[in-house]
Amino acid sequence: MSEMKTQRLSDSVALHTFSDSRFKTMKVSVNMLVPLRKATAARNAILPALVSRATREYPDYTALNCRLAQLYGASLSNSVQKVGEYQVLTLSAAGLSNRYAFGGEDMFAQLTELLFDVLFDPLKDSEGLFPLEGFQQEQRQMLEMLDAEFNDKMTYAHRRCEELLFQGQRAEVGRCGTREDVEALDRRQVTAGWQELLESAQFEIFALGDCSPDPELFRARFSGLGSPQPIGLLAYEEPGEVRRLVEEQPLSQSKLSMAFRADYAPEEKRLFQLMAAVLGGVPSSKLFQNVREKMSLCYYCSAGMASNSRAMFIESGVETENLERAEEAIYSQLHALQRGDLTEEELLSAQLALQNSLRSATDSLPAIEGLSLGQLFGGHVLSPEESIRQLMSYTKEQVVEAARRLRPAVVYTLKGGGVHEAEG
Repeated sequence: MSEMKTQRLSDSVALHTFSDSRFKTMKVSVNMLVPLRKATAARNAILPALVSRATREYPDYTALNCRLAQLYGASLSNSVQKVGEYQVLTLSAAGLSNRYAFGGEDMFAQLTELLFDVLFDPLKDSEGLFPLEGFQQEQRQMLEMLDAEFNDKMTYAHRRCEELLFQGQRAEVGRCGTREDVEALDRRQVTAGWQELLESAQFEIFALGDCSPDPELFRARFSGLGSPQPIGLLAYEEPGEVRRLVEEQPLSQSKLSMAFRADYAPEEKRLFQLMAAVLGGVPSSKLFQNVREKMSLCYYCSAGMASNSRAMFIESGVETENLERAEEAIYSQLHALQRGDLTEEELLSAQLALQNSLRSATDSLPAIEGLSLGQLFGGHVLSPEESIRQLMSYTKEQVVEAARRLRPAVVYTLKGGGVHEAEG
């Protein structure tokens, strides 16, 4: 099986190559990593969508899509993620591999050139600004997306819990900033922000699938760009007294979101993922089997590690009258695990579930990129096979010890009415 190969092109630019002829397609992605800041989060977040609308050579939606059609139905995509205290802004081009193109065309070179057009020559108007209509449309779409996240109460509850957990830190900021930040965006400042982004970001470039990229192609185009960032696990801060907040909204189902911190080294990341899976990440987990199935206190109840933030979140949907009992039951299951209440069958079930997830990570190009990018932030890069061997080597005692290192930090409750601080 192929493995990811990394070549540093400069202090701020790296090329990661995963060449595998199993795939009939290929993908080139440019990931720009910048620190999350309230002042720039919304501005940065709108930029990938804005620059990928059109270029000087392909100045409108029709021209750009005609070019994609000529490249055997290639695609351009963009995204914005939050990883720890960083924004990850991504522009990608994907299409058919060279060996399936007629006439020996170099599809990789053409895809890459189109992506470079988007990056380095996006369409601007006579004033040197991003066109007004495109700017307004992307601004509206961002606002609609933020509204949708607000209306998805599971997402909203997690976001509020996260804000409380990282209050006063960069990780508190949302990946797109706030609705007010998006509404206040200025077209001139956004246009200037693109050049600032190219100068200040760390570039993690991925060439994936059936391709053999020439590093010099990327070295030449990214020469002099970017600025190295000290990426890694979010710094650990010992929680003090548990921070509790209750917000009230008209809801048919209340939401309970709980956050814990744990201090661990990069090489222990997989152990804590396993611990979270044992607790609430798989159907055989303690929270699923006991709190949801046996006690019927939750519609859903799950645990997961935000590994790069050294944080574990427990999310549940609960009838309002069961909120107190559900919280007590969740703590009870955690305390049972910390006392060593874990069977070999429970451990193996969680290990096999995570193993299957790791094996499937090499089945698609986006999954390969996602796994590799996540590991960059974790500071401990392993192949899927190495990760599986590490995962399957963990013992019951190690999982229990990991659970004992969890520190409760936040209990956030969303139910029906106004907003007030909870007592106790």
